[in-house]
Amino acid sequence: MMPVETAFTRWISAALGELGCSRDFEQQPLKVEASFRRFYRITPHDHAISSEQSVVTRRSYIARQTYVAMHSPPEHENNTQFAKLAEVFTDHGVPVPTICASNQPPGYFLLTDLGTRDLHEAYADHDAEAALTAAIDTLVDIQAVRHPAIPLYEPDRFRAELEIFREWFVEGLLAIPFPDSQLRSAFDVLIKATQAQPQCCVHRDFHCKNLLYARDGQFGVVDFQDALVGPVSYDLASLLRDCYHRFSASEIDHWRKYYLASTPFDLDEQRFTESLDLSAVQRQLKAIGIFSRLHLRDARSSHLPVILPVLDELIEMTGQYPVLLSLQGWLRNIRPQASAVLAEPK
Repeated sequence: MMPVETAFTRWISAALGELGCSRDFEQQPLKVEASFRRFYRITPHDHAISSEQSVVTRRSYIARQTYVAMHSPPEHENNTQFAKLAEVFTDHGVPVPTICASNQPPGYFLLTDLGTRDLHEAYADHDAEAALTAAIDTLVDIQAVRHPAIPLYEPDRFRAELEIFREWFVEGLLAIPFPDSQLRSAFDVLIKATQAQPQCCVHRDFHCKNLLYARDGQFGVVDFQDALVGPVSYDLASLLRDCYHRFSASEIDHWRKYYLASTPFDLDEQRFTESLDLSAVQRQLKAIGIFSRLHLRDARSSHLPVILPVLDELIEMTGQYPVLLSLQGWLRNIRPQASAVLAEPK
């Protein structure tokens, strides 16, 4: 049996040939988040261009003709759902990659390339205004998607996500007992809040590293395969309470109001503000658990530096709601221990 990378490379070459491109190509590994998938930007060589075309034309062709190759191990990823939702979102006008070729048994995909600049980079380039406008406009389109292929975000799933925080951060990374009597009531509040608001299609990972914004205004959405029907506030909470970028209170207020002016949902501003915060708390607890799991189970320490800033934001948010004060008190108490553990050499 050929090594995976050798087989994958040969498959890419054949797929490019079927698309009328050169079978020879250059590849560049792309950044990955909390996933088993691997991505490569594929630039075909200009062998497929006729000899009559000029060198300038060839160079132009090379500059624009790129793809993204994805190796998505089927034992870890739901590739059938990825392919289905790529079709569903495209049909609803959501700018997701097009699948140009695929071989699902080994998890090989060749996708259109939506660009190189994610929102994290756009924020650094002082392009947040245009990028967030495009992101929220796209979010409204995502929330309008209705399709039987998108299952419900069940309460038990939210509870299981909070268990990731318990298992991998509290008992795993910090190696302390989980204070069940102190935190269970707060967890119940967070889960009930997800059900007490309008339900719609949610991307579930709508943050700055999964959203692409080119300087020409082209917007793109990736990592959409886990979409579910869940709380209306969830994706906006992912965007505005991003684990990788901290917005000011005034910025959050501005973009929350922009969303409320854009959405067809009839949402009370005060209630939605609370729902947004509670969704953010649930999501950030889950994220801390996932970042800890990446380190402990998968030997990937790349996300450990994100934990303390997220923990600090959680302490701030939970202090605004009396029903979460027990959670805030516990988070504040373990903050020094978390700092000490994360400062240890990894």
